[in-house]
Amino acid sequence: MYNVICVKFGTKYNSEFVNKLYKDLKGVTEKDFKFFCYTDDQKGIDSDIEIIPEMRSPTLKGVWNKLRLFDEEMYLEGKTFFFDLDVKILKDPFIEVDWDKLTVVDSHWKDPSIIRPTNYDVTMNSSVMAWNADNPEIKNIWNHFNTGYRDYYLRKYVGIDRFITHEKIDYDTFPHEYIQSKKYQEDINYEPSVLTFEEIEVGLEDLR
Repeated sequence: MYNVICVKFGTKYNSEFVNKLYKDLKGVTEKDFKFFCYTDDQKGIDSDIEIIPEMRSPTLKGVWNKLRLFDEEMYLEGKTFFFDLDVKILKDPFIEVDWDKLTVVDSHWKDPSIIRPTNYDVTMNSSVMAWNADNPEIKNIWNHFNTGYRDYYLRKYVGIDRFITHEKIDYDTFPHEYIQSKKYQEDINYEPSVLTFEEIEVGLEDLR
């Protein structure tokens, strides 16, 4: 059994994106999974999807809400996958990883010359993540953030990818063949499980 969780805050993506992700996963796998949505607005979300309402104190904005998934108060247990709402599921994405670590996407398609250390640029992204929610080391990611330095991290890093990398959170990466970048990889010789629209504005039609 796997957990799948997505995050929907604000108005950039509506409930249709959540429902589509759930239906697409059901269509490509025979594995058992529970589907959760952590959100500030559950209107329109399929009744088969378990809602985790917004946790406050602190209240976070935008992509920083993904970091809350590692809070010990988030009631998840066991093997967990996260997917951004703007990824396209192509085939069964439930692979085995090193569950002792957080697993994220290696953006190996990025030209190293565009990485700007002064901007804290990184070569990983959190569009897909996997972790064992029972692992206390995972909970330490949130504990590391939610300290007296929290506002400093919010100003310094812009998003959780830079926070994870530059605060030296231990992580592993999915195999390169697991995911394809729509923006950076036109030609590939493998069959990915997930297509990411990294840095591209996406509508529902793009995900069909």
